[in-house]
Amino acid sequence: MYPSVARAFFAAQERLLGRRTFAVLRELRESQFWPRDRIDALRLARFKALAASVYAHTPYWRRVMDEHGIAPDAIRSLDDVRRFPFINRQTLQTHREEMVWRGEGRRVLIARTSGSTNEALQFYTSSNRESHITAARMRGHEWVGVRPGDKEVYFWAAPVEINAQGRLRQVRDFLTNNYFSNALLLNEQVAPQYLANWTRWGVNCLFGYVSSMALLAQLVRKQSLDVRPLRERGLRAIVTTSEILSDADRQLITETFGVPTCDSYGLREGGLVGHDCERGTLHTIDEQLILEVIDPQTLQPAPDGTGELVVTMLMSQVQPVIRYRTGDIVTMSDALCPCGRTLRSIKVSGGRMMDFIVTRNGNWVSCVAILYMARTISGVVHIQARQERIGHVHLLLAVDESFPPDGKEQVLRQMRARLASDDEITLEIVDSIEPAPSGKYRPVISKVAEELRRAGRLTP
Repeated sequence: MYPSVARAFFAAQERLLGRRTFAVLRELRESQFWPRDRIDALRLARFKALAASVYAHTPYWRRVMDEHGIAPDAIRSLDDVRRFPFINRQTLQTHREEMVWRGEGRRVLIARTSGSTNEALQFYTSSNRESHITAARMRGHEWVGVRPGDKEVYFWAAPVEINAQGRLRQVRDFLTNNYFSNALLLNEQVAPQYLANWTRWGVNCLFGYVSSMALLAQLVRKQSLDVRPLRERGLRAIVTTSEILSDADRQLITETFGVPTCDSYGLREGGLVGHDCERGTLHTIDEQLILEVIDPQTLQPAPDGTGELVVTMLMSQVQPVIRYRTGDIVTMSDALCPCGRTLRSIKVSGGRMMDFIVTRNGNWVSCVAILYMARTISGVVHIQARQERIGHVHLLLAVDESFPPDGKEQVLRQMRARLASDDEITLEIVDSIEPAPSGKYRPVISKVAEELRRAGRLTP
């Protein structure tokens, strides 16, 4: 599909869904160069509107504001956000029905995060909220040379999306120049197939997890696959998400494919937080957010700009997110970027690492495959796969009373199918699974994968 036609179809689709996506994109193209005091004035106006809205329409926030003595018309500066208490994932989940403003606009519906281990978060979104998030992502892609309507592959570990594509979804993806490739399992057989498919289609942008892109780059190198046709047919950029993009991984991916590797950072429940520009600066989406960095122990502002990120979404009145503790460790900066944009910047330095199980027959199985597997079985609260040595995987399961009598057999059967190997699998039911020091659960802890990566190898 020609990019101009795909762009027109996507714009029409957004209008049909009640989304102002392209109008918001035009606004963002202008505001990224505004003086910072003008951007901050916009943020303050939006914060005042948010405070008035949550007080008027959401019982939870009205109660919170009354308890903390915050009058809806008493917001005078961005610092007044600190008068609100912190919230977290549990807050959003427990008080979801008290937080929602069902009359906010069109298409108020439940969305869901991918979740750590099996603890997916459900929250409300709307056409208005999604239009701002989508527009911010589109602007970020434009920074690295990818325009709306260009051909984009989602190299995504999301079998629910992939398997649910009916004919209508496939036609829509074709018309908007979107294409899905399954990153759940990678090996030497599928890598050349993906490259051939992407080259034939003439992809302009690859978008996916850092770990999947880095592993694919390693497979390309190991097999000496020729990626020049991919560039000749139009590949311009690789955009990563969901994990920390280290300097080493950025260099590996960039040198392997011969195009810039750019990072994006966000949370499904918290919106897009930042996107790399062409100079490699991860600019924050200042027009839509108030970002704080706190000491996770004292809960006070971090004096050196490094600490836990706290997000307030200014353009999400459907289920307001105010002072949301992300659990991610970041460094914020006010330094100006040579690109000329006045947006601030952020560097993600801790939390959020995906991982793989490595089977004895050479498959690298994404932890997301394990998460989706667990969701199909009733009563699985948390799941963690531990791999100390090649050929053996030990599963920990925390379950509730709805876990079926044959639940263990279901888990083992599905796990074998996911691994596509004859590795030994053992299973243990536990009361709980301890989180990592960052406070987040890791669905996979694989010493095998860590040792292979450290040694620069792909096979045991």
